[in-house]
Amino acid sequence: MPAASKPPHRDPQRPRVALVLSGGGARGAYEIGVLRYIREQLGIDTHFDVITGTSVGAINGAYVAATADRPRAQARMLQRVWSELTIDKVYHFGWPRVRELPRLLFGKELPKIPHGARIGGLVDARHLEQIVRTQIPWRAISDNLHRGHLDAFACTATAVANGITTTFVHTASGQLPYWPPAHHEAVVPTPITAAHALASAAIPILFPAVRVGDRLFVDGSLRQNTPLRPALRLGCQRLLVIGLRNADAEDIDSPLGEDVHQVFPNAVFMLGKMLNALMLDKIEADLERIEQTNRLVRAGLAAFGPDFAERLGAQMERPAIYREVQTVLIRPSQDLGTMAWEEAHKSGLSQYSGIAARWIRRMIAAGDDEESDVASYILFDPGYLRRAIDLGYSDAESQRAELLSLFDR
Repeated sequence: MPAASKPPHRDPQRPRVALVLSGGGARGAYEIGVLRYIREQLGIDTHFDVITGTSVGAINGAYVAATADRPRAQARMLQRVWSELTIDKVYHFGWPRVRELPRLLFGKELPKIPHGARIGGLVDARHLEQIVRTQIPWRAISDNLHRGHLDAFACTATAVANGITTTFVHTASGQLPYWPPAHHEAVVPTPITAAHALASAAIPILFPAVRVGDRLFVDGSLRQNTPLRPALRLGCQRLLVIGLRNADAEDIDSPLGEDVHQVFPNAVFMLGKMLNALMLDKIEADLERIEQTNRLVRAGLAAFGPDFAERLGAQMERPAIYREVQTVLIRPSQDLGTMAWEEAHKSGLSQYSGIAARWIRRMIAAGDDEESDVASYILFDPGYLRRAIDLGYSDAESQRAELLSLFDR
């Protein structure tokens, strides 16, 4: 195992930097490529004070937090973890799940289950759970927090009972900064474990809900797929945001009457669009709100002097909230759906025997390339994952100047 580095020297005046990781199933491989470029080409001085993640971003984020003392090698190590994932292992249906299907769909009684246990789900997630529990050194997150390699790690999940977005926050002290209350949102300071990350990544119905404490939780992407707000609440002034949808793939923005006759809304097509709506929220809306605050702060500084932000915060009873925030958004320059479709068509997925692979093969045989969105989420295939990682690497390279500025390099 690579030797751990010393905690970075902290200048108290240095703006705090956050890594914000989105959800998106197999698309999460793209995040590894971005991180590899930063670690391998920009150096170990590219320090993240805070890491936030949702869904697959919570799992990737947990690994980054647990290896924050080994930044030089962490991206390569995380890529090796991903190499253990395959379609058949991640999406294992099996006869036991088929026999339980009526109870999963129509059952009402909830058995007594311990913390971290799973309930329901059409997919047998034991292999994925084993990888998450054994390949991420969970105790190292607390060690890195106490040794100064990291200030905070946060992941988001959705409470089944009431639909409230819950952000679990792990800090060395167990304390939180001022956190303004928000409608249908909750924040819980707690040591984050594998159960929290698995809950954050539990796509409803498909994967089992996970019990954390006395409540059941599912995928955090239901309401907050790109957790920008937790990073801001934790005091970060600079954000590296990794999105998992390319800028041109805004289907809802296309003219309503254009080529409608060519789109037949079959079940697979609708599932792909549902996953897009579920997991890929509008990052631009949050970034626009940040820029509006930046404009307000700049105008106030120009009009009222250097203490404007502090005076405004004091009047609003929200100290240190109003400040400029620098953001760098990196997202796919190519359509990951098209990329997944190309890889599946090229290999034919003949090496897999499970239901998910047979489903994708049937789509290929039917020529249903409109359903490529589905493949991009579930295609845990080495060829596709490598291409997604390489794309993340090259997209980060294309924004080298912005990244250097973010880290004051």
